[in-house]
Amino acid sequence: METRDLDYLLEVHRCGSIGKAAEALGMSQPALTKAIKRIENEVGLAVFHRSPNGVALTPGGTVFVERARRIALEYDDALKELRAIQTGEQGILRVGYSPTVPDSIVLRACRQLMNERPAARLRLRRRLASDLFTLMKAGELDMAVAPEPPDMSNEFDTLPLFRDRLHVMADDSHPLHHKTRLRLRDLVNEEWLLPGSNIPLRRQVNDAFRRQGLPEPSLRVETDFAVPALLELLRGSRMLCIAGNAAANAQRGILPLNIDEQELDLTRSVGAVLRAGGYVSPLAQRLVELLQRARPSPGSLAPME
Repeated sequence: METRDLDYLLEVHRCGSIGKAAEALGMSQPALTKAIKRIENEVGLAVFHRSPNGVALTPGGTVFVERARRIALEYDDALKELRAIQTGEQGILRVGYSPTVPDSIVLRACRQLMNERPAARLRLRRRLASDLFTLMKAGELDMAVAPEPPDMSNEFDTLPLFRDRLHVMADDSHPLHHKTRLRLRDLVNEEWLLPGSNIPLRRQVNDAFRRQGLPEPSLRVETDFAVPALLELLRGSRMLCIAGNAAANAQRGILPLNIDEQELDLTRSVGAVLRAGGYVSPLAQRLVELLQRARPSPGSLAPME
């Protein structure tokens, strides 16, 4: 079996069809079919079920594809490391960061990295943390700056950067701003803007309400992305949302509510997240150092202990 056969296998799995995969790879369908058969002969079992609608993984194929993906990433890491040895620190660094992490921290560190390494090139992505972790597992990102991933200790290594706190936010005209030490029961009749139910933050909020014997927040807007511009939806409305960097959002007229932290603690740890056991280029190592030295704005973030 050749290493390129693994690439063929993963592309067929991604496309769900030999024909579509052959087109994407720029090769003939018979040649790709032959390569897949070569793999199946090598492993001694069928990797795909064939049907008129395409192909689907067999139970054994599911296990093998997961291993193949890891092997392909390790091989890619090896090539990157050898190129780094040959060319020094030149190359591309693919970085993702969560919209709830202050832009200034990430971009200031990236700017300093580019000043220090004129040959370096960056590819930046701004996504929800769950999307960043998916991209990292697929080998499409080298690192992410995001809240520490839950229950993924075997897949990622996290280098701590700082601690901060998210807030329940509302338009400055919202009546709840006139109350102090709000309890969750005070929020039961409010409408919310929140991420999808698959996002840990959403589950954390729902769990906090359930622990108090309260119904889950009433959703007015659900979103699978997070950008500061979403807060514009709160202007002049009764909606609540969860956001960070309260000082910056206050300039928009969106202010944090004074909620008892014992009922809803939104303190979190933000780190530089790397694929466990993956190759960390000199550029990535230097960016982590710069991020660790970054000083968050006073009052909005707490230093990592």
